[in-house]
Amino acid sequence: MCAPIIAAGLGAVGTGISTISAMNQARAQAAAANANAAAESNAAQIGQQNMRDAALQQYRQMAAVSGEQNLTAAANGDAIGYGTAANALKDTQTLGQENLARIYAQGNQNLMGSDIAVSNDLGQAAAARNRSTAALVGGLINLGSGLVSAGTSGGLSAGFGGTGGGLASGSMSTALGGASQYGPFKAGIGL
Repeated sequence: MCAPIIAAGLGAVGTGISTISAMNQARAQAAAANANAAAESNAAQIGQQNMRDAALQQYRQMAAVSGEQNLTAAANGDAIGYGTAANALKDTQTLGQENLARIYAQGNQNLMGSDIAVSNDLGQAAAARNRSTAALVGGLINLGSGLVSAGTSGGLSAGFGGTGGGLASGSMSTALGGASQYGPFKAGIGL
């Protein structure tokens, strides 16, 4: 008589533990995904600063080379506004601008990759939180289903309003069919 009740109780405890474990695992995955998103965002900010530093270095290098070219042209007595000296300065500026364009393009491409990674991590965090909620709902449904199943098989009916000795001792009719179970119970106790 007690064995089905104990079995139902153990099943309920097992379902509860499984549910809590699944919820904790999903929450841990959400926390890890959020941490990954934060780290990726931080890396993107550092990458953008590195891009600005590289561009600044390129501007400085362009200025230094242009200055050297002007000094060389002046030392040679050449005019810097036209001719070979002007062409050299123009080429220096053109090549420097091409380098700057590559620096900015690479920085923007890296930023786009980081944005995608952050979005993916945040999506994984949201999915993990949804798995946690689903584990809770599924666990509650399984718990209820297990208890109802145990109750309809007679496991809980004796203790929860079924036949003699339970909460509704002497009841001849219950929602779980106590009237049909009352005869074997009565015979078992010698009545």
